[in-house]
Amino acid sequence: MNRNSSAKIKYKGIPEELTLDAARKWAKPRVSEKRFRHVEGVAAVAKEIAELAGEDEFLAELAGWLHDGCKEWKDKDLVKVAQSFGMKLNDVEKENGHLLHGPVAAFVAREELGIKHQELLDAVSEHTLGKVGMTNLSKVVFLADCLEASRPTDFTDPIWNALKNNPKKTADLDAAMLVACDLSLEHLISSRRVIHIKTVDVRNYFLSLVKHNQ
Repeated sequence: MNRNSSAKIKYKGIPEELTLDAARKWAKPRVSEKRFRHVEGVAAVAKEIAELAGEDEFLAELAGWLHDGCKEWKDKDLVKVAQSFGMKLNDVEKENGHLLHGPVAAFVAREELGIKHQELLDAVSEHTLGKVGMTNLSKVVFLADCLEASRPTDFTDPIWNALKNNPKKTADLDAAMLVACDLSLEHLISSRRVIHIKTVDVRNYFLSLVKHNQ
């Protein structure tokens, strides 16, 4: 499905006026030009992955436009807003507010755009750290963020290979998620950056899924 500025496809929990064009216009002034090019790329890749996986292309692209709406906020502001919306933060999150830009973007999109479609909001919220038991839409957006064209090919190529190397001829979202999690952890460790415990939990979750399906 798709919904542009003229189409009238209805989605429960998404205001009819929230077209892809409207989401693009919402996102553009919120970020720098460089970040907007990334957002534009994520929206396009999300649509591509959704098509490969048989998922809803409109929802995937819409989440892509919304996902980094608060990416360039200061850490302290992300922490403050997350707490104002009732999030209970651990020490890692309080000290690394940038990890909260997904959940905060979901909160802000809900308030400013009137979105009540929980699966869409979850996809925006979970695009950085993922979640155990995440939906296919969330997987699509997480992967799109990893596969956007500005990412280095030594990171993206293994993920694309895992995504497309499926005998069933459909995108293997779980295999791609495992590769993406492994590569992200390698990068965090090599750069001596903080690792959120959820990152480890999500990686182990997809490892279990992939092993079970082999």
